[in-house]
Amino acid sequence: MSRILRATGTAGCCIFLLIANRALSEPISAHRAAEDSKAGLMSLLSQPLDASTAQGFATKPATSSEQRVHLAQANTDLSLIGNPAIAPLKWAGLLVNVDAFEKGGKKFNVNCTGQFITEKVVLTAAHCIQDDDTGTFFDINKMYFLLQYQYENYSQVYRPICASRFDSWRSSGDVKYQWDFALILMDRPSVTGNYNVAVDWKGKFTGATATGYPGAILGGEVIEKAHGDLVTPSDVPNEYGLKHGQKRFTQGSSGGAWVANFGNKVDADHNVVISISSIGVNKYPGLTFGPYFTSDFSRLLEYVSNGCPH
Repeated sequence: MSRILRATGTAGCCIFLLIANRALSEPISAHRAAEDSKAGLMSLLSQPLDASTAQGFATKPATSSEQRVHLAQANTDLSLIGNPAIAPLKWAGLLVNVDAFEKGGKKFNVNCTGQFITEKVVLTAAHCIQDDDTGTFFDINKMYFLLQYQYENYSQVYRPICASRFDSWRSSGDVKYQWDFALILMDRPSVTGNYNVAVDWKGKFTGATATGYPGAILGGEVIEKAHGDLVTPSDVPNEYGLKHGQKRFTQGSSGGAWVANFGNKVDADHNVVISISSIGVNKYPGLTFGPYFTSDFSRLLEYVSNGCPH
């Protein structure tokens, strides 16, 4: 059986994990307190991100308050570019952690990918809300979710009420990566809808489409998609690999959904989230690893949906 814990962290730093080589759990949660003024939002989001510190996948924040969404057409290869105006990518966005860490006297932001999986709950990676090295939570009072983000534009800004993940994410060894997912309760419902989610889906799907904001593609300003085959690692339980072949699908794509039956149909059989991007391994470019959702995922979802109660 897995445990869910709670915490009231204030600052931290993390991103999509990129490693050189390759339990029982309780949810831990953090709650937001003070409300930031809208006037100060864009000055906060304009803080830089230091890519040299990235151990995983994260990119840079929004720097404009405009509420428009437009499509990228400047890249010569448009095969990876996603359209955030239609399903399913209209349910995704950029998760921004402002002033996540300090280096050389400067403060830096850390960004990840997130997406609505219920009316008010956003799914991302555990290392996108908590520092993998120190265990310190990002300051939830400086966390923003920019729905349908693209080229410094977005349709809505959401603020978290609480965020939680399982405590086994902080365990030692590679086994912890099966717990690299987190859920965030937002301050109001999604205006565009949400993904479906599958748990204990083994044997039902053979492939999926990875989604996210990798910084190596168009500077992380556009949501991307890359389809691939699912593979089963032999060394970590409840973890899958997605062999999409895109070497640049790294920093910034952490927390991005792996979507089975990806397409613009909105029904129970399409656009099913089966995992998220968690880690990459240097010697296997184009291969991303993510957690396999079991009944523990459903338990965490219920806990967060209820406001992360004590």
